[in-house]
Amino acid sequence: MKSFCVIGLGKFGQSLAETLAGAGCQVMIIDTDADKVTAMADIVTNAVIGDPTNESVLRAAGISDYECAIVCLTSNINANVLLTIILKELGVKKVVARALNEGHRKVLERIGADMIVFPEQDMGEKLGYMLTRDNVTDFIEFSGYKIIELAVPGDWLGRSLVDLELRRNFSVNVVAVSLADGSVDVPPQPNRVFTPGDKVTIIGTDKDIDRLMKQLK
Repeated sequence: MKSFCVIGLGKFGQSLAETLAGAGCQVMIIDTDADKVTAMADIVTNAVIGDPTNESVLRAAGISDYECAIVCLTSNINANVLLTIILKELGVKKVVARALNEGHRKVLERIGADMIVFPEQDMGEKLGYMLTRDNVTDFIEFSGYKIIELAVPGDWLGRSLVDLELRRNFSVNVVAVSLADGSVDVPPQPNRVFTPGDKVTIIGTDKDIDRLMKQLK
């Protein structure tokens, strides 16, 4: 089971925590606002009320046991940066930080954030979807459909679209293949064999895409 710590429960943090928990992940939330933490306590695995920039709070919560921590603080850039540094020092494997502007992004890059996002209102859900699926590099959702960009899974290498029969097996369509050499095959050649570094763009209903992704785990 994948494990995440969501720090900061603004709209973005709440949406992200709900998406990760809904995907069956172990989720811990940390915020100074007792009402926000209590409201989500039944949804997540662990709920902590406290100052996340206090190293002792993070240690007591067992932050280093989590695979990924997402810094969702928005009101204080200094606190955001400080927390990112502390998380890296405590040995968290992957630290995702929310940037407020381009200058903030550069600072986060320099202090070692593993992933930096500029979330819109619905970005928490999108990031949650991507974090819980290792191969997905991007996705768009609209009117019951998803378009996802997927790094070609290892068991697809050396095989073609004809071999995989994705349309027949999952009712999804591959609309493009981004090749390792940087070129894009649109529409994709059905007999082209996948090689390391290739990515595919797939469209399908929410249900069919999710069925495909579960099969890839």
